[in-house]
Amino acid sequence: METMNKFDRMDEHEKLSNLNKRVKDLTKINKEHQRLNGELREIVKALEGEIKIKDKEVGRMMGKINKLESKLR
Repeated sequence: METMNKFDRMDEHEKLSNLNKRVKDLTKINKEHQRLNGELREIVKALEGEIKIKDKEVGRMMGKINKLESKLR
């Protein structure tokens, strides 16, 4: 069995510290990602609503155009 000297223990402690710091950083990144994802979902939902309104408007205009076109024939 190998004995651990002071330097080995320091290396292990440093590795653990670095890993803990990395976990904290990744947790922050994850929270920010979730927040941004939520905002984007809201924006997409709003844009989908606007697109539906525009589609209805275009459909009505096409109906009017077709009606006028049939009158001209």
